[in-house]
Amino acid sequence: MEEVTFKFSVDWTKTAFYCGLDVHKHELAVAIYGKDDSLSEIVKTTIVPVTGKGLHEFWNFVKKYQPGGFAMEATGIYHHVVYKFLLNKRSKVHWPFVIVVVNPADAAGLPGRQKNDRIDAELLARYLAKGLLRSGKPVIEVLEDLKAIFRMALRLERDRTALKNRIKKTLDRAGIRPKYFDLNNQWSITFLTCFIEQENSLGCFIERELSDETSPLQGIRKHLVRNLKHLIPFFGFSLTSPQRALIRQDLVELAFKTGRKALLALEVDQVLLSRPGLRARAHDLATIPGISPFSAVWLLTEIGSIKRFRTFRQFKAYCGCCPRIVSSAGKIYSAHTQRHSNAHLRTIFYNAAVVVCNLVKKESALKEYADRVNRTKSSRNKKLVYCIVAGKIAKIVYTILKKGVPFSREIGRGFSPNRLEAPFCLADRKLIRRARNNLQKVKLIPNIGCLGERSEELAKELDKLLTS
Repeated sequence: MEEVTFKFSVDWTKTAFYCGLDVHKHELAVAIYGKDDSLSEIVKTTIVPVTGKGLHEFWNFVKKYQPGGFAMEATGIYHHVVYKFLLNKRSKVHWPFVIVVVNPADAAGLPGRQKNDRIDAELLARYLAKGLLRSGKPVIEVLEDLKAIFRMALRLERDRTALKNRIKKTLDRAGIRPKYFDLNNQWSITFLTCFIEQENSLGCFIERELSDETSPLQGIRKHLVRNLKHLIPFFGFSLTSPQRALIRQDLVELAFKTGRKALLALEVDQVLLSRPGLRARAHDLATIPGISPFSAVWLLTEIGSIKRFRTFRQFKAYCGCCPRIVSSAGKIYSAHTQRHSNAHLRTIFYNAAVVVCNLVKKESALKEYADRVNRTKSSRNKKLVYCIVAGKIAKIVYTILKKGVPFSREIGRGFSPNRLEAPFCLADRKLIRRARNNLQKVKLIPNIGCLGERSEELAKELDKLLTS
């Protein structure tokens, strides 16, 4: 007689399950956690490779439990593949589930407990079941691609700056140090390219090129004549053969990186061309003084969905535009800018504040605010002024993205993001409050007569405006 092993039938749909994922570059730790009505816990774990076959093994492992949510840590870019795989599966299955990408700091392991990949995945599943995890930045593929393009452009710009500094250092060693010889200008690059192709001194080269009507420098002749007085003191200096070779190599590499940056800008234009909604939001941000169209698109890629920030304070902390105050017993030991934030957003807002404070000439509410802060705070620290103005620009960006409107004087004067339809902005309310307080003091002046009563009536009217 054949022996048959008896197995209980299990209906997994009667229990709420949750899945925790510990994502690595080459492998994925999976944990399923659930608790039935008898308070008995069910924990199942496995490890699969992060490949096409491995992801299908992962799905075959979890689909019979029909988990109500998947939780994973934001591990750089490695979680993007798993996130997109789950998004694709969610559109094909009959049960709903959420995908939560959490900050690793929000899912730290329990102290004193052994740590490994399976335990980390199990903890994520337990935290998700208890409702202790909140989703972070969602993975939007087009924004992630644009963000990678902008960060590559930043690296290219840093490399270009290093190359230009190397060229200046080589010229300094040769004794050629003219003022206003800026390698950001195309005429300077053209002049230097022709100069390193001959062995004469700087003076002989310029005299020959100015007298030759067929010279390749005829296109920049007016720039050369305009800056001639800065070049005359160095007419007797020349470059050695190794110095010319070094500058030649740096100029070739500089042209190559400049071309690469131009191609990246073209690729950004192509992406925006097919996405009118993204282009409209970038246009709204570009109306802010100090924010260029390039910076506007970069801001959108770094911020992502503005809906994930419930308040402006959260957004300001994420951008690094608020101080991190360390105090004890009423004494402040440190109030420096928050460094645990998005460094790219922090830099964009800080540079925009520098532009508004120093370079923008057109009058606007933001320019008025920057001038007012500059008058009151510049005596203490100029960087403090820039940080305050950067926080103001961050608030304007938050308001524009929340309301979907371009920059206007009302937004720049201090409308709260949640009270854009209020009759008076914050600056106006401050003036009204000050006038009310002064009018209330007028009636206390002796021998003022009927003017005291009128001032009291006017103060009451102003108070009604503030409370309406």
